Amino acid sequence: MITEHFDTHLTARPANDDYRLGTEAYTDEQRTAVLAKLEGYLGGQRERLLGYQVNLSLDGHAALGRFLGYHINNIGDPFVDSNYSLHSRWLERAVLEHYARLWHATLPEDPASPGDEDGWGYVLSMGSTEGNLYAMWNARDYLDGNALVRDEVSGDASCRTSYLRAKHPDDNPNAYMPVAFFSQETHYSHIKAMRVLDIPTFYDLGGSLYPGECPIDVAGTGMQTYNGWPLGGVPTTGGDEGPGTVDVDALVALVDFFAAKGHPVLVNFNIGSVFKGAYDDVQGACERLRPVFERHGLVDRTVRFDPDDPTRVSIRNGYWIHVDGALGGAYAPYLEKARDSGLIETAPPVFDFRIPEVSSIVTSGHKYPGAPVPTGIYMSRAGSKLRPPSDPAVVSSPDSTFAGSRSGFASLAMWNHLAQFSEEQQVRQAAEVLRIAEYTAERLRRLSEQLRERGEPWAEDGIEVGHGDHALSVWFQQPRAEITQKYSLACVPLNLDGLRHDYSHVYVMPHVTQELIDELLEDLAKPGAFDRSADKDAQRPPLPHQR
Repeated sequence: MITEHFDTHLTARPANDDYRLGTEAYTDEQRTAVLAKLEGYLGGQRERLLGYQVNLSLDGHAALGRFLGYHINNIGDPFVDSNYSLHSRWLERAVLEHYARLWHATLPEDPASPGDEDGWGYVLSMGSTEGNLYAMWNARDYLDGNALVRDEVSGDASCRTSYLRAKHPDDNPNAYMPVAFFSQETHYSHIKAMRVLDIPTFYDLGGSLYPGECPIDVAGTGMQTYNGWPLGGVPTTGGDEGPGTVDVDALVALVDFFAAKGHPVLVNFNIGSVFKGAYDDVQGACERLRPVFERHGLVDRTVRFDPDDPTRVSIRNGYWIHVDGALGGAYAPYLEKARDSGLIETAPPVFDFRIPEVSSIVTSGHKYPGAPVPTGIYMSRAGSKLRPPSDPAVVSSPDSTFAGSRSGFASLAMWNHLAQFSEEQQVRQAAEVLRIAEYTAERLRRLSEQLRERGEPWAEDGIEVGHGDHALSVWFQQPRAEITQKYSLACVPLNLDGLRHDYSHVYVMPHVTQELIDELLEDLAKPGAFDRSADKDAQRPPLPHQR
């Protein structure tokens, strides 16, 4: 084994014992020393972080340090000021207006009286996991016949923990039992949300109620199944060897099956998926799903949401389309503008509120454009907004968000970044990031061929480079631990022809330079770079004659 070639550049890692809190206070010197150790570690890691989708170009945020002396809390609705006066709602509203323009939504002139198609949203404190959870909650309430904020109810419904919920029609017991659909590439937060909210997935419900009736055939794909239903989500195009986009044919067949059984439908699409950075064709898929919704009565259905007064009805759809744009939602629109201005030839597919079926969108601000704290944007159509379970007088602003206390600093950081760049600068930055991603893919493909030609151990058949259209992710065979640690590369096992193949990926974010990519390629080209024989969990890729 060859290890001396790999200079990991790792700084001293902080240890738990450095920061234990006892009965005595740290002296100023002690506290300064251990914080300096943390800063040194973070600075060393930041220089070469390539495996995760966060933008580390954060120099413009240094001026915000003066706001750390305030507890800035945007508790309540972003469009209704509360009596808590230390907030940053002016900046939050400006950020929401920015994303409304970017996603072709309209914000109402009077936020107190929005139209059904107007946009409503808020700045997240957790990132897109919070936005996905809120979207799933809103979707569940919308689809299972609960009263929405727009619906007038009889009596006083405030502080009721039980829902005002429609009773299903006698001829359709499934009318208010939504089923969730998402692809194998979908972020793990969706499974978490389904568990918390008790929303059945198509494979859970299919395997338990309709065993052996799955309308798609996944035999021979290597996918795990539950009574014939593919576990983990809708198959992706080409499976693990493909670009990571949802298989629209499979999705339509699955949705049609459950819609025919009377179920409402909750569909998630990805714009910049977790590992491969893939963009689902939201517009194309919705065009395919539209006749399915119409055929099975899921368009403008009548919901009698108030069991105490059955004359009260709500007209709403029996489907909810959510777009998880945790990564791509913030830069894909700029790639579209870059195409229109001639900077690039093509752009990702349309995914936003121009598509009438789209109900909600999220994106993570700390990923793109970048922020020093986790944050993001949630946006939906105001007419579909869920009814808050309570109306706390102490806040004096509607409790319409998922969190109670919300980070006002997150809105400040988002606004500060966006205020520093014109639209033209944002467009050019997105085009440049994509150029470096394409450069990375081409360099890795050339390296793969060189390793194959020289019979490099553990890379005798190359390193299986993958890169989807417009993706900022480039994936390849996992190298040895020294390299994954040096560049903070994420590592994921994929299933190819029934065999496990271990992959890493590079995410080209705005802080990633061509010079850093060249440094990575130099390390990957060294003898032994892919030899993982010292890793007891490693599985050697098959030799060419073994495939």
